[in-house]
This record gives sequence, C-alpha cells and structure tokens, in this order.
Amino acid sequence: MEKWFRAVALAGAACLAMNEGHAAGITPGDTIIGVFDSVVKQGYIPNEPSLGVSTFHDNSGTAISTIVNSTNPALAGTPPLQATGSLLLWGANPSQSALIFFGAPIPTDFSQPFFAGRFTYLNGTSALASLIFGVTLSLYDNVVDPAHFLGSNQIFITTTNNIGSPLAQNADYINVCGNLSAICGQSAQAFEFSEGGTGVTFDLYGKIVGDPMFISLDIELTPGQDPVTSGVVGNLPQGAAVPEPASAGILAAALGLFGLLRRRARAQIG
Repeated sequence: MEKWFRAVALAGAACLAMNEGHAAGITPGDTIIGVFDSVVKQGYIPNEPSLGVSTFHDNSGTAISTIVNSTNPALAGTPPLQATGSLLLWGANPSQSALIFFGAPIPTDFSQPFFAGRFTYLNGTSALASLIFGVTLSLYDNVVDPAHFLGSNQIFITTTNNIGSPLAQNADYINVCGNLSAICGQSAQAFEFSEGGTGVTFDLYGKIVGDPMFISLDIELTPGQDPVTSGVVGNLPQGAAVPEPASAGILAAALGLFGLLRRRARAQIG
C-alpha cells in the first residue's frame, strides 16, 4: 500500500494542472492499445569494456529493429488482454530481443489505479552494434487516432555487456519514463537466454485523468513469474539512451496541442 501511495502522490504532483475525475470520451470496457515508434539508436552500454564502465555507441547506421504494431482491440484470456499485442524486435547475432505490449480493458472507475496492460520481455544476445537504446510507446483508447490519444512514454532499453556469470549483473532492463510516468525509477529486468533466462512478463498499472491522459503508476512482476529464472523489478536508473535534441520539449508541446485541439472541438460541438 505504501508503494501505491508514493506512486499516486508522484503522479498527482506531476499533473496538478490536469482536471481529475472521469475523463470525457472514455468508455469503460474499451481496450488500451499501445503503439511503438521513434526508435533511439544512440546510447551507452554498461560494463563495456569492463565492469563499471559505460561506453557510448552510435548505432545510427548499424542498429537492427522491427516494429509490428497491433491496432486490434479484441481481448482474450484471463485476465483479458489484447489477443495480439504490439511487437518491438531488435538486435542480431546470435539472437534478437523482443518487447511486446498487450493492452487491457478500461474499468468503470478509471480515475483509480487499474491494471492497464502487460509487457513480455525476451532478452536475446546480440552484437553491440546492432542494438537500440529506446523507443516511444503511445497509448490509445480502443482506436489509434488523435481523438483517442492517451499520451506517450519513453521506453529506455539498457543492454549490459555480459561480464561473468551472475544473472542479475548481466540482466538487460527497461525503464518507463516521461512526463506521464511516475515509475522511471523502476527497472524491469530480464535475464538473458544465453544464461538460462526464460523470458519475463511485467504488469503495468495506472489511471486516466484530465483531458484524458494515462498516468503510469507502477510496474510489477506478473504473478507466477520466477524471479530466479525470468527477471525482477528493481530500481536501476535508465542510463542508456541519448534522445534526439529537445525531444522532451517536443513531446510536451505535442501533448499540449492535442489537448487544445480537443477542447476546441468539444466547445464547438457543445
């Protein structure tokens, strides 16, 4: 409970300008859809060339990545999740890594923290020059268009150069960061296939407030996952990606523009 209160407090401090409560246009039962784009190809690789050292890599001409986004809101399984999620693949030789996001349905009271989706993270072993360092994940309410936009987060991908055998030391991890995230300090860590890792799933929690926007409040290891062979949630800071210049300002301006256009449209309709 204390963890939840800290997360809610952080989100509230970041969103004082937003109108709390039920957001107009959201229909309970709709599916949250995630869309990957804007791959980051420059960043740092920890423990390279030696333990405790990070080396900058510009993989602009050598990074390998593929995005296959799903816009299908159809649900399946227990708990219900998108039957087909959005996929990010990256790296090469001998195996790629993958991150998949499956959205969950929006509950009746979406102003309170709820289970919003699940990440599946498969940690391959790739040549350092083929790696990426981040990607943008944009969320939508059931339909992928500006009218159903719920905001974007930056997914930072930190790949560690393998030194020695400890699974935790060599684990790669992601951080979910941005103006709409209270969990940038939480690291979702996946153990590598080459060291016995079996892949790992993490659950994303948040709430919808204001215009509307989705606020990321927590990320947890999915119940039933094995923290010995799959992965863990830790507190490692993101330290890999080098975003494009002024990307944070561009994101903030884009979010403001979306809100302005939507308020004007509602005023004209009313």
